[in-house]
Amino acid sequence: MQAQDIMIPTPLVCNSWHTLTEVAEILLEKHLYGLPVVDEQGLFVGYIGHRQLYKAISQKIDVQTPVQKLMNSNVMTVSPDTDLKTLYPLRNTVMPVLKNGKLFGVITRELVAAYSNLEANSFSPQDQAIFDAEYEGIIIINNNQQILVYNKAAENILGLKRDAVLNQLYSDVFPQGNLYRVIEKKQGIANEKFVHNNKTYLSINNPIILAGNLIGAIAIIQDISALESITSELEYTKKVKAELDAIIEASFDSIFVTDAKANVVSINEAYTRITGIKAEDIIGKNMYDLVEQGLYDRSATISVIETHQMITFTQTLKSGKTLLVTGNPVFNKQGELAWVITNGRDITELMSLKQEVELAQNLSRHYEKELQKVIMQSGEMIVNSPKTKELLELTMRLGTVDSTVLIYGESGVGKELIARELHKNSNRKDKPMININCAAIPETLLESELFGYESGAFSGARKGGKMGIFELANGGTLFLDEIGEMSLTLQSKLLRAIQEKEILRIGATTPIKIDVRLITATNRDLWEMTRRGQFRQDLYYRLNVVPIYVPPLRERKEEIPALTYHFLNLFNKQYGMNKKIDERIIANLLDYDWPGNVRELKNAIERAVVTSTDEVIKSIKIGGTINDSEMEFNLENEITGEIDLREKVNAYEKDLLQRYIQNYKSSRKVAKALNVSQTTVVRKAAQYGIPLEG
Repeated sequence: MQAQDIMIPTPLVCNSWHTLTEVAEILLEKHLYGLPVVDEQGLFVGYIGHRQLYKAISQKIDVQTPVQKLMNSNVMTVSPDTDLKTLYPLRNTVMPVLKNGKLFGVITRELVAAYSNLEANSFSPQDQAIFDAEYEGIIIINNNQQILVYNKAAENILGLKRDAVLNQLYSDVFPQGNLYRVIEKKQGIANEKFVHNNKTYLSINNPIILAGNLIGAIAIIQDISALESITSELEYTKKVKAELDAIIEASFDSIFVTDAKANVVSINEAYTRITGIKAEDIIGKNMYDLVEQGLYDRSATISVIETHQMITFTQTLKSGKTLLVTGNPVFNKQGELAWVITNGRDITELMSLKQEVELAQNLSRHYEKELQKVIMQSGEMIVNSPKTKELLELTMRLGTVDSTVLIYGESGVGKELIARELHKNSNRKDKPMININCAAIPETLLESELFGYESGAFSGARKGGKMGIFELANGGTLFLDEIGEMSLTLQSKLLRAIQEKEILRIGATTPIKIDVRLITATNRDLWEMTRRGQFRQDLYYRLNVVPIYVPPLRERKEEIPALTYHFLNLFNKQYGMNKKIDERIIANLLDYDWPGNVRELKNAIERAVVTSTDEVIKSIKIGGTINDSEMEFNLENEITGEIDLREKVNAYEKDLLQRYIQNYKSSRKVAKALNVSQTTVVRKAAQYGIPLEG
């Protein structure tokens, strides 16, 4: 009989470049304890088994190491026509059968021993010693289910002594065992796992066939508890790695990883999106070479390697983009540099905006004049404080570019006014500006309002469909107020519209190109919302290209008198009245913190105008909720105390003079309106630092 008559044909193999992790996964999934290794041409090159894996773990070898580094290359092989008698002294656990250098099958030591002895139903002491030397448990039965072989490993595993087992019926000794089924079905039962005494074992049950005749069955039992534990650790490590990879890929910022020698190990998708550089173009290459080739002007990785310290700077790519990069060293337990992780953010647009702002600063006189025109022409904004003046200057400058703007600040500070000024000072001012409050429209309707829908898209849809806000604002400006109230589902669709510059109507299949300048506003902390998972981080960075902070009224109280008179005139016209306000009550308004900001002040003035029975308002009520009582500023109930009369008079005089100068411009007209000399107006204006045009 020849080797090919008893070999296990076409066994499962692994390739020489497979990693230890991959081999461990195959062994666990297929319930094997070893694999033949083949090269790229399919030629047999070695064998990798559980012992090599244990060695790798004990020596703390990287689980990503290829198996060719640890496989057993010195394995005895035979040809298919080798006589079985020459294999009886076989000492190897597994012997590959090769045909033209390729794996044809495998012969195990157990099978050779069984075939050499089963006919006689007896084994020599030498054979028994060989069985006892085996790490795996071995049980061999004949066709009558009589147990012929039961080695020491089987004793240790199953807890039964050999003397109590040999020559007994298998079903009597092991009533739960399945080895007898191999004889009944004439078919092997491969890779059967079972737990005994808190340990996990793997049993490989095969028929023993000699010259085409079934003469018995063999069970090879292996303790795989350690391998199970190792595999569980590998699975956990794999899961953690997958989760970490997912987090890295989800990062809006680019992430770039090299080893301690500056060899590129990995990048995320954001890096390719920002830089245009693909992973296959740089992974495996060295940063020193890439800098020398001109792909980068400088490298944070190299700086970290040379200094072992974190570093941040701007980097210019060959494509012309500008990145703000931060390189961080990662050290191993021995304190040696192991990795360098660099994250980057595309600041090309911000740098361009910075240049435009710097250019605009050279034309400050021009903007100063234009600013005064805006103050007079808009009829909406009251500019009477340095903070508001700076805010309006910035708004005018940003009006000349198309950058996405996020306006944030407390409720009632006037964020919508800033949005309108941005539009009025832009090159889109002749196009429509559409405002929409994300908190005022139910989520189920907001999507159709923003993107529109096709005819029949849903029940109740208008015949012929409907254009969305994005289409209506095409060429102009779209202002989304209370953006923090938008659902995560709509956030993802808004992000796509911003990135792709196209929208898809509900029920449509063809996208529509759009050209819209997007302005958003919120009174919520969007960054905190992203940290809590309530707002998409990638959308946050898309919206927060240029942030504009509108300060609360309590930080610009010098505007309260001007705002008070502005609202007084507004409501006098609206209701056909001619109410006035006692100047002394302004001091009370200045002492209040106005948590509701400009909106609260406006409401208080309207309330005073419509409820006051006198022509001169001497009482203003503020607030008043279910839980808090209202506050009243009433001159008639005011208790007389010590005041600085000169300070009060000067404050009133300055405010009055400033309002008249804003309205009449020239000192001559102001003097006539106030019934004083022109010299007095010029002197007082200089005293209070109020600019005059002439």
